[in-house]
Amino acid sequence: MKLNGSQLQLFKAKARRLTTLIGRYRQAYTIQGALLKLSELASTISDMREFYPAIHKMVSELLHAENFYVVLYDASTEQYQLQYFSDEKDQQLIKQVPSTAFSSGLTGYVTKTGKPLLCDKEQFNAMIARGDIQAQGSECTHWMGIPLWRDSQLIGVMAIQTYDSDYRYGDEELAMFLSIGGHTVTALDRVKSRELLELTVQERTQQLQLINQSLQKEIKERTNAERLQAALYEISELTASSRDMQSFYKAVHKVLSGLMSADNCYIALLNSDQTKLTFPFYLDQYSPPARERPISRGFTEYVIRCAEARLINTDAAEQLAAEGEIRRGMADPLQRARLSSCWLGAPLLIDQRVIGVIAVQSYDNAYEYTEQELSILRFVSQHIGVAIQRKLAAEKQKQHQEELERKVFESTRELRQTNLFLRLQVEERKKAEQKLFYEANHDLLTGLANRQMFLEQLKRQFAIYKRQPDVGMALLFLDLDRFKLINDTLGHHIGDAFLIETSKRILSAVREHDLAARLGGDEFVVLLQNLQGEHDAEDVAQRIIEKVREPYYLEGQQVNSGVSIGIALMQADYSNGEQLLRDADAAMYHAKALGRGRYAIFQDKMRDQMLRALGAE
Repeated sequence: MKLNGSQLQLFKAKARRLTTLIGRYRQAYTIQGALLKLSELASTISDMREFYPAIHKMVSELLHAENFYVVLYDASTEQYQLQYFSDEKDQQLIKQVPSTAFSSGLTGYVTKTGKPLLCDKEQFNAMIARGDIQAQGSECTHWMGIPLWRDSQLIGVMAIQTYDSDYRYGDEELAMFLSIGGHTVTALDRVKSRELLELTVQERTQQLQLINQSLQKEIKERTNAERLQAALYEISELTASSRDMQSFYKAVHKVLSGLMSADNCYIALLNSDQTKLTFPFYLDQYSPPARERPISRGFTEYVIRCAEARLINTDAAEQLAAEGEIRRGMADPLQRARLSSCWLGAPLLIDQRVIGVIAVQSYDNAYEYTEQELSILRFVSQHIGVAIQRKLAAEKQKQHQEELERKVFESTRELRQTNLFLRLQVEERKKAEQKLFYEANHDLLTGLANRQMFLEQLKRQFAIYKRQPDVGMALLFLDLDRFKLINDTLGHHIGDAFLIETSKRILSAVREHDLAARLGGDEFVVLLQNLQGEHDAEDVAQRIIEKVREPYYLEGQQVNSGVSIGIALMQADYSNGEQLLRDADAAMYHAKALGRGRYAIFQDKMRDQMLRALGAE
């Protein structure tokens, strides 16, 4: 069917209208999808820091918007505030631009006119020439900005720009951007409202937490008061119910343990002329019972001098030591004491006169005492002092009677003989304990230190090195060559004699303060301490090699052997002594691989080689 001219024109007009409708529907569909995304964002996001990047991402999916920013405007103060900025050229520059600069650019122009703006490079230059705006930032090829309105009040500007000369924004993009911008303000208000609501909830939650803490504190104070009152009643009853002073002190400690941490607790009393301290009760997880000692400059004496309860932590102890008030480690002057990290002591008073001190302490920051516990101990100590006075009076009378009985009993010969027998038993037990200690820590064949003693010494020397890294230290790992052949061929008794002679040669080659040990079989180790030079360890290793290389004469048999030695020098990056032993072992295997009868100093690659060898096996 052939159309005439008028029909053809009518058909073309209808086609154009359909094309326009399709375009409008497509645009409406796109805008509707964007608005749905905006609504979803407003419902899910409660943090403004997440909102603007999400808006940028959504706009970028619809328009060419790699470069996007949002600026809010306060009409009452005429101030601009940048909310979000993403630009491929000026991202770093924007940090140096003051907010007032927006008023003189395209952003300020849109704010003043209250109208959207499409601006290419030519229009931009023309506006600068007319004085409408001032040039700012990198020059773009096309810019599109729209005003953001809340009701009839302008609250900001949202803009996108491109540096690509092949892309231009048009009326269709502007219409889409305007629609997004109008609904962005609604979404913005919803997100801000949710953010404000969550902030209000958080503040209310904090207020409730503070109220709850206050209630908990009040409950705790009342509970502590009841416990303290019950403890005082119990202490008063103990003065009558305790059989002797030791049971009284134990019972007082049990009561005190119900009020605070008292795993380490002692009671110190002044003697009659106040020149010495005795410790009738002493419980400590790291120290044996304290012995009587003269008055010195310890924590106990400090509280006696002050006649006041004191809480002394590490910082306070250092300050008191610097002032000369105390000296640390006074618990037992004959041996090095473990220092407490927190100490609490209160004086025991009788008629306003200090007769002693009750103290509790903790180690390694395991427990930090507080002012509340100081008040408790101060209060309890007053009642303990009175109770001690009563018990001491009764105990003294009892002791007089027991002393009289003891003197009568000691006057007999049978008691003297019994005492002598007991002393002999004690001496025999001490000798047995010394023998057991020696056998537990030494190799029974060679007399050298065994693995247990060596590892303990290694751990101790490693700790010293960590405190004093300038003290040189090294570990030698020795493996005897041909020992298995000697043992299997000549017999175990020759093998034992060979090991004994080898241990003597090792001892003759090392220094007095070095530790030689047998780990087992034909493996020996030497811990070198206080090294002065970088070649000291090599000198010792070379001496051992030369000593072992000399012929052995064992029960008429000449035996030749050698030794391979691995050297591991102490470094700051070692975290424990076992790592040093491991690396010395690796160096020893490297020395054996190089031909035996020599030494090798550990390097990191040796560990990797040994690991690969183990993997291959």
